[in-house]
Amino acid sequence: MPRFRPRSPRTARLLQGLAALGLAVLAWQPAALAQTAAGAAPSLTAGPDDVMRILPAELLTAVRQPCHGIKVASPAWDAQLDASARLLRTLDQAAVPDGQATLPKAMLCPAPSALAAAWIRAAEQANNLVKLDFPGAPLLTAGADDKPMSALTGASFIGLHGSRVLMVNQSAQPVRVRLGTWVGKTARLDQYTQQPGATNLPRIQHLQRALGAEDAQGVLLPPKSLSVIG
Repeated sequence: MPRFRPRSPRTARLLQGLAALGLAVLAWQPAALAQTAAGAAPSLTAGPDDVMRILPAELLTAVRQPCHGIKVASPAWDAQLDASARLLRTLDQAAVPDGQATLPKAMLCPAPSALAAAWIRAAEQANNLVKLDFPGAPLLTAGADDKPMSALTGASFIGLHGSRVLMVNQSAQPVRVRLGTWVGKTARLDQYTQQPGATNLPRIQHLQRALGAEDAQGVLLPPKSLSVIG
C-alpha cells in the first residue's frame, strides 16, 4: 500500500495559485464575452440604390388618418418592423400600385403609434426617396421566396431642406452604419426599440438625441430597431 506523503508548502502554494487563477478566468470570461459582443457589431456603409423614386402622396395621408372608432390590438414589434421593411421595398418601384404605399391600419393604432411617429418624421418633408443598400449586412434566414434577405433595410427621404434616413434592423444583433453625406452633421436621431419583457402588448422605448462624436464611426442600430436620422 503506497504511503501518503503530505504536500510540501511550495506545492500547496502552487495549487492555491492555480485555483485562484482558474476562478479569475471564470470571473473574467462573461465580461470578456460581453465586451466582444458589443464590439463585434458589423460596421457598414450605406450606399445608394440605382435610382431616385417619387414618394407617393398617399403614404403620409394614410399614416396621419385618425384612429377614432378603430379597435385593434397592438401588433407584435417584429411584425411592425417587418411591415416597415416591406413598405420600403414596395416604395422602390417606378410606379407603386394604388393602395400599396401604406402601412396596415392595425400597425398605426391605437394612437399614438411609434410606427406612425417614425414614418411621419422620416417622410414629412420629402418628395422623393432613394433606397439604400448595406453590403455585408446580417441576413434573415429566409424571405418570401425562401431566399436569405438582408436584415437591414433603409431609405433616404429627400426634400427641399435635405434628407432624412429611415432604417430597420430586423436582426438580433447590433449593427453600426456610416451614413456619410446622407444626413447633415446637426442631424437628430430618433430610435425605437421594444422594452424587455413586453410581449403581448409591446411597450416601445423612444430614444431621441442629436448626433455626436460617438457617431463619427457610424450610428449604432440596436437589435430589432427602427431608426430615423435627419
